Amino acid sequence: MAGWPMLRTRDALCGLALLALLIPPEGRGQERIVISKEISVGRSEAALGLEFADGAKISLALRNGAVLVDGERVGAYAAGDALDVAWRALLGEAVALEDGPLSQKLRAWSPPGALEGEGLASARRFDEALDDALAPPTPSAPPTPPALSVGLEGDEALTRILLGQTSRLAALGEALKGLGSDIRLHIDEDVDVAAGETVEGNLVVIQGDARISGTVDGDVVVVDGTLDLLEGSVVRGDVRLVDAEVDREGGVVEGEVREVDGAAADMGDEIRDRVRKEMRDEIRAELEAQHGGGSAFFNPVRRVLSGIGGVLQGVVAIFILGLIGLGAVAFAPQNLDTVAEAARRAPGRAAMVGLAGAFLLIPVWVLGFVALLVTIVGIPVAIAWIPVFPLAAVAGALLGYVAVARNVGEWLADSGYPWTDWIRKSNSMTTITGGLVGLMAFFMAAHVLGIVPFFGFLKGLLVSVGVMATVVASLIGFGAVLLTRAGRRPEYTPRDPDDAWERVVDEEVDVDVGASTGGRDAEGTGGGGHA
Repeated sequence: MAGWPMLRTRDALCGLALLALLIPPEGRGQERIVISKEISVGRSEAALGLEFADGAKISLALRNGAVLVDGERVGAYAAGDALDVAWRALLGEAVALEDGPLSQKLRAWSPPGALEGEGLASARRFDEALDDALAPPTPSAPPTPPALSVGLEGDEALTRILLGQTSRLAALGEALKGLGSDIRLHIDEDVDVAAGETVEGNLVVIQGDARISGTVDGDVVVVDGTLDLLEGSVVRGDVRLVDAEVDREGGVVEGEVREVDGAAADMGDEIRDRVRKEMRDEIRAELEAQHGGGSAFFNPVRRVLSGIGGVLQGVVAIFILGLIGLGAVAFAPQNLDTVAEAARRAPGRAAMVGLAGAFLLIPVWVLGFVALLVTIVGIPVAIAWIPVFPLAAVAGALLGYVAVARNVGEWLADSGYPWTDWIRKSNSMTTITGGLVGLMAFFMAAHVLGIVPFFGFLKGLLVSVGVMATVVASLIGFGAVLLTRAGRRPEYTPRDPDDAWERVVDEEVDVDVGASTGGRDAEGTGGGGHA
């Protein structure tokens, strides 16, 4: 107690409590760096060997009833007693630790409270040797004051503000509430109250263990540590625990023993809410920075660029699909005509078949691969089946979509709209291109409207209509491809005998038949005349 003055304001206690709880253990004194460890556990032995970065070494062992430090006997133990069990448990945890966590775990270990007499003395010498070995060599550092008596006279408002910064400090503030005017404060150290010794006032231990064999006239507050109430100890007041444990071995507490955690929980919720709000603000700020900042109304440049980019994407899609249509017209015109005719004459039937085919694609792919794999001859085909089937499905879907686009283009050519004058039904490429423009018009119009503010709802509506049109066109086209087997089965295409095209075909057939009959009659007549 000597060497430290009596402070008569609560600010001193608050400042020390803040310093003790906010500064991590590394800031108050770092442990030695452990570069290697050796653990040996057997029926009659539990040993630990450490080597530090500065070259120092230490060996601690419980062997055949002897407590050994660097091979020197410092006490005795009994197999299976509290020291033996606690030391073996510590070694079990230390196996998986390295460097700093290992040092912290070893320094945090303390002898079990169940020991007494010579066993307790041996265990304490064992613990002191371990702490001394792990502590860094700091000969010039001033000694830590053993205790501080602090008066609590004056306003408590500043205390509540300081202690309310974190959940731990809030709990500490609750634990210190109502204490008397004299406090014996110990920070980051263990406290022993020997038998026959009496502590006047209140005892507060922060991040340390308290072993009481004597008497404490006031309250006892332990934060982040352990309180051992040994035989014959007496606490006249209350025992308040903050993240701490109490081990009663015959000690008497005249007040009550309670854990202080309600204030900590409330403050923890407040901190979590504050962190969430700050994270949301940071994410919002980053998104605004990435997209040019500000709202859409006050950022016309971004809206214009986004709209132009969307229109260009539509143009590129029309160009690519137009090239696919050009390939179909050049290399498979009959297949394209058959698929387009099936989609035009029976769109509902084609859509249902296309929907069923879309659901069955993956099962057919898997079952086909398995069926080919079970036969030796089909193994090479099964290997080719894996990439060929998806490619064929994609090719069929594209062929069907282009065929439906051609039908849409022919409909637009007959619609009489002013902007459709360039579509010629006699030219398949113009009808395909016109149909693609018609199907993509909803998306392109949505991007154009996106340039103008306050049209967000109408833009979303156009995008929804465009998606629906694309899905329907794809299903109808894919179903027509399946019905006609990619245009190779024209007999599956429904015919309408009243159609003008059908009548032209019938007339051509009648002319050919009549000419052939007339020739035969003339030949027969001629033959008869000759006869």
